[in-house]
Amino acid sequence: MGVRVNLATTEVRRAKLRFGLLTGAVALLVFLTLLLTTLSGALIGALVGALEGLRTDGLVYSETARDNIAASRLPGETVAAVAAVPGVSAAAGIGTLTTAAVAAGTPLDMQVFGVDPQGPGAPSGLSSGRLPEASGEAAVDGGGVEIGDTIQLDPSGVELTVVGLLRGAQFNAIPTAYTDLGTYEQIVSQSFPGLPFVPINAVAFTVADGSDTATVVAAIDSAVPGVQAYALDDAVALIPGIDSITQSFGILVGLTFIIGIVVIGFFFLILTVQKLKAFTLLRAIGTSTGRLAWSVSLQIGLVVVVASAIAVGLVLLAVQGLNTGIPVTLEPSTIIATVVAVLVFSLVAGLLSIRRIVRIDPSSAVGAR
Repeated sequence: MGVRVNLATTEVRRAKLRFGLLTGAVALLVFLTLLLTTLSGALIGALVGALEGLRTDGLVYSETARDNIAASRLPGETVAAVAAVPGVSAAAGIGTLTTAAVAAGTPLDMQVFGVDPQGPGAPSGLSSGRLPEASGEAAVDGGGVEIGDTIQLDPSGVELTVVGLLRGAQFNAIPTAYTDLGTYEQIVSQSFPGLPFVPINAVAFTVADGSDTATVVAAIDSAVPGVQAYALDDAVALIPGIDSITQSFGILVGLTFIIGIVVIGFFFLILTVQKLKAFTLLRAIGTSTGRLAWSVSLQIGLVVVVASAIAVGLVLLAVQGLNTGIPVTLEPSTIIATVVAVLVFSLVAGLLSIRRIVRIDPSSAVGAR
């Protein structure tokens, strides 16, 4: 093992510029892969986090909503109709609208959700404070507010006191406030005077123990006219535009990843071809094929590990410097998955070099210099 390590590290020390440039190139590609993965996760989370984090098993929209909660309109009595379906343990209404607001002294657009804080559809992701318990209170994600601040909504003129801070609970990538349904109805009534009643946008429901979510979803569709029920994961996945965004980022991340693997594979293949005479002489004096192949693998591993360490540092600096209004966090799971994937596929790409080493004929060393 010591000889194999010496063989690998000696060459790296003697060709510092060559391996340094490769390490820099790989670090840049790993950096781009990590950054794109992190940004895509943050953007998608900011677009759908409000639904993704709801404490519910499923959602019910109007059948004309086309999978979009913002386009759904349901009368309040739909909640009781859904709750009466066999297999449903509890149901509660959800209302949502986008409105102008002034938060922390800054004018902005804000998504407002009216929920039952104690029932299905309440938000998760509370980082500090509490969920609203009285009229005029709100838990907020984004907007630069702190607990105790007041948010003024326009045109309703309703003021919300921030009692809790949420993370990962935004919708449409804008600051999002969660109030109780009574406050939500007040906001809608004062924003749109003359409405005969305040509709809700969805009904959140939980499934009774022992019941299957898919079966309950089908039962709601059959028992309640004019609605379309979804399991929560399906409701999130079907949000308009999310699939396109996910695919677009997936293509970018995939291409960057593939380019990195190709760079590593061809670099070591070219390096192996350049050293064929040296490898042939080593084989002729008794150096095993496995030892030579192991030295190449060690060099690949060394390059990937050092490059990944540099890339992680750069991504952390980039994330701290971002000011997008969207919470961006580099998750340890993302780092581990990306580095392991790059290392494994780089070693696979290194098989091209190892294949050339295996094909070396030691007898051809005669006259090699």
